[in-house]
Amino acid sequence: MKNLLRILNGFEKAFITASMIVMVILIFLQVFTRYVLGDAMSWTEEASRYLFIWLIFLSVGIAFVEKRHIAIDLIMERLPKTLQRVLQQFVYILLMALSVFLLIQGYLLVEQMQTFNQKSATLQIPMWIVYTSLPVGFLFAILRLVQASIHIYQDEEPEHKEGPIV
Repeated sequence: MKNLLRILNGFEKAFITASMIVMVILIFLQVFTRYVLGDAMSWTEEASRYLFIWLIFLSVGIAFVEKRHIAIDLIMERLPKTLQRVLQQFVYILLMALSVFLLIQGYLLVEQMQTFNQKSATLQIPMWIVYTSLPVGFLFAILRLVQASIHIYQDEEPEHKEGPIV
């Protein structure tokens, strides 16, 4: 199980990092060609937008495990440890239900987009590829919520505790 999670973690972080690097390069090319060469490369904007969409949906799951989502924990910190765990588990169950719903709806949306055969304006890639980020991202989110639920009952802290989050 730990090997599977390590592989999943490596894949997610590698894809997110690679997407971010490619996005920065594409946006730099867009700015350079627009302001220095006077003729913008239109496909770079569209490609970076679609990479950003994939990056966001794949980041959702990692943020659950590393507790990087926005949270108001004023009440949570004042509760006893047992109640904190129960409340956190309840929140994770609600998030799993929402993620399952969004996974199903995302899958139905991808099926619908495949029947429409719509293509992107500049790159001419099928739009269902872009919309696939929704079910894939929420599938990873469900896996990560299960992992986070297991972490609640272990006394170990998640691996991300390097320092304060800004």
